[in-house]
Amino acid sequence: MVNPIVQRKAIVTGAANGLGYAVAKSLAQAGTSVGICDIDPRVIEVGEELRQWTDIVYAEVADVSEPQQVKDFVDNAARAMGGINIVVSNAGIVRPTQPTKDSYERAIQDFDDVINVNLRGVYLTGRAAIPHMLATGGDIVNITTDHIHTCGWPELLDHTHAQECPWKDVQRPPVGSKNFDIYDSSKWGIKGITNAWARDLAPHKIRVNSFGMGATITPMFLSVLGDRPLPSGTMQADDVAGLIVELIAEGPDGRTGDDVQVWAGHPTVLPPIGLEGRLAMKDAGINLKEIHRLQGS
Repeated sequence: MVNPIVQRKAIVTGAANGLGYAVAKSLAQAGTSVGICDIDPRVIEVGEELRQWTDIVYAEVADVSEPQQVKDFVDNAARAMGGINIVVSNAGIVRPTQPTKDSYERAIQDFDDVINVNLRGVYLTGRAAIPHMLATGGDIVNITTDHIHTCGWPELLDHTHAQECPWKDVQRPPVGSKNFDIYDSSKWGIKGITNAWARDLAPHKIRVNSFGMGATITPMFLSVLGDRPLPSGTMQADDVAGLIVELIAEGPDGRTGDDVQVWAGHPTVLPPIGLEGRLAMKDAGINLKEIHRLQGS
C-alpha cells in the first residue's frame, strides 16, 4: 500500500519550535515536502534540519498576522514545492488575562495580539492556500485547544483507561480557566472557521479538521506553567505530532469537519470521529453507514 503522505506538499506555520516543529519533522520523515514559517529566525535552521529527511524544504521568516507576509510565504512555498495539498495552521500565542484587574488599554492590546495571530493567522493562511488546493484536494488542520472540546463535552468520555485525568470523577465543561477569555475566544473562532470550510470545501476533496491537545510539553505551555510542576499525564510534542500526521494520512475518504482532540492523562491515540465530524459529514452528504465504516464500527 502506498503511504498516503509520501510525495505530498505541506505548509506548517509556527514551526521554529514546539508542536509546529514536531509536526514539520514528522511530515518530513514521512516523505512529505515541507514549507515552514515562523517569526523566530530559527525557522531557517529548522529548514536545514528537515532536509535530512525530505528532498524539498522551504523555510521563511513570516508573521501569520500580516496578510502580505502570509500570501508571500504560501505562494513562495507552493512555487518551491510544486503546489500545496496539506496545511497545518499551528502558529499561536497565549496571553493570560484578568478581566477584573487588567486596564482597558491592556485589554485592547491583548485582544489585538491574540486574535491577530491565533484567529486571523489561521484565516489568512487557509485563504491563501485554498486556491492552490482546489485542483488537487488535500487536508487543512487548524490547531485549537482542549478548552473547547473536553473529555466531558460535547460527549462524556469513559475514563476507565484515563485514571491520570484530573476530570475522571467530574464531568469537565468546555472552558479553560478564568484567565483565558481572549485565548479561548480565538480558539472557538478557529472552530467556527473549520466548520464552515469543511462544508464548503468537501466537493473539492479538501478535508478540514481542527486538532486540539491538552497539556503538552512545548515552549508555550511551559511559559504558562511557570514554576509549577508538570501535570500528571502531560504529553510529548512528538507523540501529538504523530497523531496529526495520522489524521492527514486518513486520506480523501477520511473524516472532515471533526474537532479532533487528545487530552492529558488519556491514551495518546487518534480518537474515533466525534460528534462534530459526524454532523459535518452527514451535512456534506456522506451517509451514516459510511461514517460508521470510517469509524471502524
